[in-house]
Amino acid sequence: MTNNNLRDKDKYIYFDTSIYNFLLDDPDKSYLIRIMREKNHIVIPSVVNLCKMLMTRDPKRKIGLIRIYEELRNNRDPLKPYTWLLRESVESIRRGNGEFKIYYPIRINDDTESICRDLISQNKIILEPDLNNARDYIQGVPEKDKPADEKQYFACIESENGTQYLINLFDSICNARNIGSRLNRDMKIAIIRSPLNPWKYYLESYLYLFYRRAFPKTNYRKYANPGPLDLQQCVYFFWAGKVVIEDNAFIEIAMQLRKLRRYNLEILSYHDFKQFLFAKEP
Repeated sequence: MTNNNLRDKDKYIYFDTSIYNFLLDDPDKSYLIRIMREKNHIVIPSVVNLCKMLMTRDPKRKIGLIRIYEELRNNRDPLKPYTWLLRESVESIRRGNGEFKIYYPIRINDDTESICRDLISQNKIILEPDLNNARDYIQGVPEKDKPADEKQYFACIESENGTQYLINLFDSICNARNIGSRLNRDMKIAIIRSPLNPWKYYLESYLYLFYRRAFPKTNYRKYANPGPLDLQQCVYFFWAGKVVIEDNAFIEIAMQLRKLRRYNLEILSYHDFKQFLFAKEP
């Protein structure tokens, strides 16, 4: 796979799309952008970010968001949407080399807006019916084997049974997105378990969502959890040293996953990110 230098992740930052809106409204935005450049922080752009901005109805706000996006990406091509990444990841494993390009050389024009409308339309496809089988598999664990807490749950995910949970989930997602994997078990494990692929973050976010909704003792309500568009962005955690999020449900689940799974990245709110930028070097 073609990717950033993962040994230098600290300088790479991924913004949830809402952060561009916060930055647009911030009277300190020019100063903040200058500090990011002076400290050599690189904002990782994504096609998902751009598409959400291009669908902004207010023309003035849309222009402002695109201007900030272009300034921050500094001619870097954005990361592809997760559906494209998943399709190409499957095809690369099938070819036997595991190599695929993660960037899309996109330019902002009428063709781009058409692509974005299609992507937004695809994202409205409800994954829930296709994911029910994967969730039911997890909920079907015998009572004596059910995890007492989140740590036990993820310990189970590391087991052979956990591998099957991940495979079922992977198959369900591929089916929902019309991606015919035609991969054997070992090939699927190469995708979902490999430290050189980004799917660990995406799949584990859904597994954690299942835990929060499947086990009544956790008392997590359905609407206290992030939506599928948020969870799709978890795939970008692979390339980032810092992820900046403002949505309460999304930041909560991201912080918990980082703690439980010991992800090598920081999860920050917009306020915390500003404090980080303003902090003087030791």
